[in-house]
Amino acid sequence: MHSIFYRNGDTRRVSSDHWLDLFDTEQFSAAIFDCDGTLVESSAAHLQAMQSAARDQGADMPADWYQTRTGLDRTGLFREFAATLQTPFNVDQACEVSIAKFADAVSLVKPITPVLEFAVALKTRDIPLAVGTNAEGCVARRSLAAAAAKDLFSHIISISDGVRPKPSPDIFELAAKRLGVGPSQVLVIEDSPQGVDAAKAAGMSVIGLI
Repeated sequence: MHSIFYRNGDTRRVSSDHWLDLFDTEQFSAAIFDCDGTLVESSAAHLQAMQSAARDQGADMPADWYQTRTGLDRTGLFREFAATLQTPFNVDQACEVSIAKFADAVSLVKPITPVLEFAVALKTRDIPLAVGTNAEGCVARRSLAAAAAKDLFSHIISISDGVRPKPSPDIFELAAKRLGVGPSQVLVIEDSPQGVDAAKAAGMSVIGLI
């Protein structure tokens, strides 16, 4: 798997085969993983749930429209969707329904093997690990459970913790606090531009999946 490593304004390409070496040479002491698109491939499950919630209000959410916005939090995505419509659309209702519908679609969630293998390798070294996600806590836990990955992480920080979504740094800052480490000691693994920006804003280094 290919990625770009960001640290202190510098960038370089690095393959997943060298992530563990990078962790050692850069002397990180903790890692925070995004969930959707990073640890798990869940876009099909989220799309199914969100399309179902949109249909409940007589609206159609095109798959290609959704795919360009997967880094957004649920409320932000539905607000953008509502802005495309000519008819009233209840964002709060859509969020609630889509969360419930996700439970029915969770079988579509698949693990992203290179990232999970990296997390397992760090776990075997007793490296503190957390998840930092724009998803709700219950949704993230379902996704991680579907990938048999929930027990890898000591903390799951989500939008349910009352923090601002990425690209705000809040989620990563809270995760680092829970892990008991400073920002410079943390390596973040992300797939979205919003997540990479959030990690940089938090003063952390990032592996950005490409």
